[in-house]
Amino acid sequence: MKIFISIASYQDPLTLTTIKSALNNAKNPEDIVIGVLDQTVDVLEDLPDNVRYKSLHPKESKGACWARRKIQTDLFEGEDIYMQIDSHMLFEKDWDKKCLEQYEECFNWTQKPLVTVYPQGFEVYKTDDKKYYNQEGVEQDYPFIFKRSFEKDNNTHVMMSDKWFFMDENLEPGKQNFFQQTTRGKPKGYYLGYGLAGGFIFTSGKWVEEVPYDERIYFSGEEQTLALRSFTKGWDIIHIPDVPIIHWYNTGDMELKRKTHWGADADPELQERNKNHIKSAKILVDKILAGKENGIYGLGDERTLQDFYQRSGIDYENRVVMPEKARFLVQQPLQPMDIDFE
Repeated sequence: MKIFISIASYQDPLTLTTIKSALNNAKNPEDIVIGVLDQTVDVLEDLPDNVRYKSLHPKESKGACWARRKIQTDLFEGEDIYMQIDSHMLFEKDWDKKCLEQYEECFNWTQKPLVTVYPQGFEVYKTDDKKYYNQEGVEQDYPFIFKRSFEKDNNTHVMMSDKWFFMDENLEPGKQNFFQQTTRGKPKGYYLGYGLAGGFIFTSGKWVEEVPYDERIYFSGEEQTLALRSFTKGWDIIHIPDVPIIHWYNTGDMELKRKTHWGADADPELQERNKNHIKSAKILVDKILAGKENGIYGLGDERTLQDFYQRSGIDYENRVVMPEKARFLVQQPLQPMDIDFE
């Protein structure tokens, strides 16, 4: 079974590290295909044959969703599994075997599983040494030292709605607010949920056809619209335990920082161009979440906004969120049971 890994990178110092980690730690690297859209001036060379690589200058970039859609249209070739990650992640040994086993387990409860979660984090430290060693003392070819942010656990990190927030209180029309996602560690199990993480998706390649990325969205609203579109088209979001991948979250006063497309360190010309994109994207996200967008980027007809409210406690039509109304089902053991998250 072929696994396609989508990696959209923007001036990321860990892109090559992520590619190597995925291939070096796969049990069956011959079944892995990686598609990279690298928005950088430091173009990677001499990559393995199973890496489909395209680069462009950062000034040509139009945001995260645009980049991820471009990978779907230009690099994805209908592989069995579509896996989407960020360009700054590390993989555990035999990660592909474990992800496939967990994915297959989901078919006990649904025919259209979409596995997603916010992975646990790691920190990055630079080193000037000529040789580099990981935490176990094994020599590696990365010019960085990596350390887990927290001790590893086997819990399921379930994604939940936290609160509503205004993206821009002065934006008219289309003043937009939607729920902010957070996670809580819960007892090991497979949880039927409603929140989606753009930085880790593992699902059928058919999802790309049914729920293609909307390149018109800049960044904010990406995960909320994808989750709702997937849900209404019959896909079931599943949160799994013990994810064999960790993520660099680029927060706080870390020694190494990466640039962002929207950050203060972005090119002034890019920042100016982004303003109109962000403004139009905010209005568009509101339209999608309200069920008023038609076509391939709109909602499906297998489930309704009311069905989503029953699952999540999020009422997009009336802009109300009640986390206490969310219904999570733990799917292991096989007999479903409601879980109280308060």
